[in-house]
Amino acid sequence: DTSTWCTGSGVRCALQGLKILFMPTRPGAEVLASGLGAAVTDTLFNPLEMLKVRVQTSETTAPSAARAVYAKGGLWLLWSPGLQATWVRSFCVTGLRVGLYPTVKALVGADSLGRKLAAGAATGALSSALANPIDMVRTRLHAQVGLPTRYASTAAAALSIVRGEGGVGSFWRGLGATAARQALLSSGQLASYDGLKQAARGAGATEGTPLHVCCAAASGFIGQLFCMPADVLKVKVLSGDHGSVSACLRHTLQHEGAAGLYRGFLPAVVRQCPVILVQMPLIEQIRCVAGLGHI
Repeated sequence: DTSTWCTGSGVRCALQGLKILFMPTRPGAEVLASGLGAAVTDTLFNPLEMLKVRVQTSETTAPSAARAVYAKGGLWLLWSPGLQATWVRSFCVTGLRVGLYPTVKALVGADSLGRKLAAGAATGALSSALANPIDMVRTRLHAQVGLPTRYASTAAAALSIVRGEGGVGSFWRGLGATAARQALLSSGQLASYDGLKQAARGAGATEGTPLHVCCAAASGFIGQLFCMPADVLKVKVLSGDHGSVSACLRHTLQHEGAAGLYRGFLPAVVRQCPVILVQMPLIEQIRCVAGLGHI
């Protein structure tokens, strides 16, 4: 009966079946659940990520960039750039950094703030090391929106980087900034989310969507505040404008001062907070349906 699949039990059975087929271990299940939640969320907020990159790589503002992109291609051009890369990144980056967090936290021992920060930093750094190539390709695609097109597709951007910038190894240029950004974001966001939930439960709050939404909103702001300088450096290096992280840092401080390291903070927060606010409760629900429990 096809109506069965519209019920909660039908969805649960479908996800349990996927778990048996494709997720033989608990860490694997947690990574896939987190990646799925991230893919849905990142698709919804892809325009904000693109606008953030445009602001960080040029002298424009977010409203001006949005108007220019909309005038050239409408809503489709705001949403579509880099979507394939975004989906791959969702599983490689967010899937790993959020999905492996409970396992790594258990490995480092006591459930203290310092341990939470360490677990978040570790999963963030690991995910960034694996996903630096897709981050570079996505940044290039986002940076060209509304400007003369350098790359016709995700594959074209990847091939151009390999052929014109030093081979496959060039995909890991800027890894220091990418790893720092992911480690800082992951430690700040996951440790604050986990810690706020723990504190709220200790004060009598019950586990559920309202608690997840409140903690997610606060953790999104905290995570972006932690990682913003590294985020700016990462975007500038991956866009191809600077040869190295150190050269980019010197150039930014010389021409923009310390405030340049927080350039684009408003669009970054406007993008990050709604993303985390939707992403974490969604991941929590997917985990529960898959029988994994809460983070």
